[in-house]
Amino acid sequence: MAFVIAAATAALLVQPVCSWDRPGVDRYRGTPAAALANYRDIPAADRAVLARRIAAGTPDDTVRISRNAIAGHHAYESGIADMHFGTGRMCRTVTRAKWAPARQEPAAVYCVNDECVLVPEVCGNVSRVRRITTSGGGTPGATGSSGPAIELPPASPSPATLLATAPGYPAVPSGGAVLPPWAGPGTPVSPVPGLDYPGPGREVGGPVPLAPVPEPATWGMLLGGIALLAAHAWRRARQ
Repeated sequence: MAFVIAAATAALLVQPVCSWDRPGVDRYRGTPAAALANYRDIPAADRAVLARRIAAGTPDDTVRISRNAIAGHHAYESGIADMHFGTGRMCRTVTRAKWAPARQEPAAVYCVNDECVLVPEVCGNVSRVRRITTSGGGTPGATGSSGPAIELPPASPSPATLLATAPGYPAVPSGGAVLPPWAGPGTPVSPVPGLDYPGPGREVGGPVPLAPVPEPATWGMLLGGIALLAAHAWRRARQ
């Protein structure tokens, strides 16, 4: 029974796919170290370095996020993963299907070895991205060179049906939309040159449509199901 409750709690806190169609809503409210602790595949020493650099605001790169690409001094895959929302909630994958084609959001990228963390300026939602490595020596704390990126084959096209009706996160209560100090606008993200390069993901029609974020009614049904399972187990124990 304890396993069922633990699994249900994890399902509420970690969602497989969410829509990030309203950046700035439901901002992350924890610390960089708390967010990075969920990236267990990154060595603890590297997570500590990333946390210090995020808190200090010393990124490897500044980028512009658009609907189908992430453009910066380095080349990045278009997908965003493991994004943190609010307090203690994380989405394995986030979609931006409803963004206007011209919309761009600035963000900072912090890298150690082959692992890169993305922090959008509008919300501070700590996330992960993959940088496309290039030949040559790397910069401190990062992989790849500052030279031109190697052109890679285009990504596989997404299904024709996009995530058009997936609900976004609800608005945060009034007075609670203040960014944490480490994610504030104290260090503005500088414009990035060369934003018109073909870039990874620009040929892709959109993100893969998957399940939207569960609504409160879904949570209620889940908790109700757990209660029924508990009652059934109690009755069998009595018999």
